[in-house]
Amino acid sequence: MNTAVVLSACVAVLHAGLGVLLLAVSRAPGWRAARVFAVIAFSAAGYSVGNISLSYASLPDAVRLAGVRFNFLMAGIFVAAWILYAFGGRSTSVRGLPRWASMLAGLCLLGGVIGVTSDLLFVPRVFTDVDVTWSGVRYRFPTHSVLGELTTYAYFAGVIATCVAFSRRRQVGGTLHLGYLVGFAIFVGATANDVLITNGDLNFLMLADLGFLSVVVPMTAETVRRFVLDARRLSEMSTHLTEEIEIRTQERDEAQHAWIEAERQAALGRLAAGVGHEINNPLTYLRLNVELMGEWGRAHDAPEELMESVESALDGADRIRRVVDALRAYSRPDTGQLVPVAPELVTQAALRVTGHQLRQSGTLETTFDAAPAVLGDESKLVQAIVTVLVHAAASLSTRTPGRPGKIVVRVGTNRAGRAEIEVADNGPGISREDLRRVTQPYFTTHASTAGAGMGLFLAHGVVQQMGGALDVESEVGAGTRVRITMPPVLHWPPSDDGHTPVRVAALTPPSTLALLPARSVALSR
Repeated sequence: MNTAVVLSACVAVLHAGLGVLLLAVSRAPGWRAARVFAVIAFSAAGYSVGNISLSYASLPDAVRLAGVRFNFLMAGIFVAAWILYAFGGRSTSVRGLPRWASMLAGLCLLGGVIGVTSDLLFVPRVFTDVDVTWSGVRYRFPTHSVLGELTTYAYFAGVIATCVAFSRRRQVGGTLHLGYLVGFAIFVGATANDVLITNGDLNFLMLADLGFLSVVVPMTAETVRRFVLDARRLSEMSTHLTEEIEIRTQERDEAQHAWIEAERQAALGRLAAGVGHEINNPLTYLRLNVELMGEWGRAHDAPEELMESVESALDGADRIRRVVDALRAYSRPDTGQLVPVAPELVTQAALRVTGHQLRQSGTLETTFDAAPAVLGDESKLVQAIVTVLVHAAASLSTRTPGRPGKIVVRVGTNRAGRAEIEVADNGPGISREDLRRVTQPYFTTHASTAGAGMGLFLAHGVVQQMGGALDVESEVGAGTRVRITMPPVLHWPPSDDGHTPVRVAALTPPSTLALLPARSVALSR
């Protein structure tokens, strides 16, 4: 085999491979237009197969004539497919072609059909021989008739029209057709080379195979590139959609949880209102009678044991009243007694109350940074902080043996400008399932230490009543962090008429909290 046969065979195989690739791409959703590209690649492969008959020395003339007829058909399909892609719109539909473009494409196909079914495009039994002596190649092809020449011109017209279409798209901002323009320029040059060889004006190898390749390769590369980008965008959209579904599902779950929580708080409020009313009345009679007993005992020198019992009964009645008042805060929030409070001072008061218990549990570290004053009830806020500290100490009692217990207390300002009181311990932590329930009434993780499950519930309610928030973070094996955040006194509560709240310059004197009696704080857990 000579150089021309090897060239045509190799290009034919390459075109066929690209056609198979494009056909596979066309099976993807939204890529039906790639079928036109597959037709272009397969028709180019067919043309190269037909070209083998022109330079294969031992073939009879009948086979050579059949090869040239087949070339006319493949060239007609090739040009018509390009016209369909250039003028058929995004869907490469025949209905989208302009009338003149559909006529030109039809003329190219008609020429190919005539060429393969009759001898009208050739001069009967007249062949032309061209010897390319420097390459050892000899071409022998049938001579074209006038109709054959006109058909060739029709093919050229289709190619030029396609080039013009791509050139216009390039001028209006397109970028993906530059490779097509370069490829068609090479294709036109290669075709002109073959025409000159056929007319005997040039002695060179026929380069139509390379011309077809210069058009098909950029087309395939661009198609594959766009296919990969499309797949990547689809993957990103799928990932984004999955994330959106997860976010929406989480928002739905959170909204449902908030609704359930609101319903639960409303039910608790109604229950607390009823319980408070029913307990306060008999509690008043009980305390009054106990006080009368105490007065009688003091007047008649009653035994010391009896007077201690009376004092204990009065203290127990006071504790019951404080618990009832905290419960009633859910049904009738009372902000009339809120005053400016310094977070570091109430925290120090809570530490004095729980200092002995904390030192027995482990190491205590404290950090007091600048924090804005907040509006709150001193005794209730101290009670809430004491509850958190007691929970931290109780957590350390169940830690892993041999692991030193540690409680870290920090007071400061968060990024939002809110006062922040944080208590962290390195205890066993709380499971994710239990973490959602730690502020619910009667739920406790310290049942073994006689916890009643009301401490964090009441602390959570007290902090909310003062406009703040109590958040619990925990990781099993790493410890628990409870964070109380409250708005600064300059920004809460907002005035009813929308004007700027009154500024409060004076803070609670330190002496007020320094004299706070320890027994006035309920250590509920």
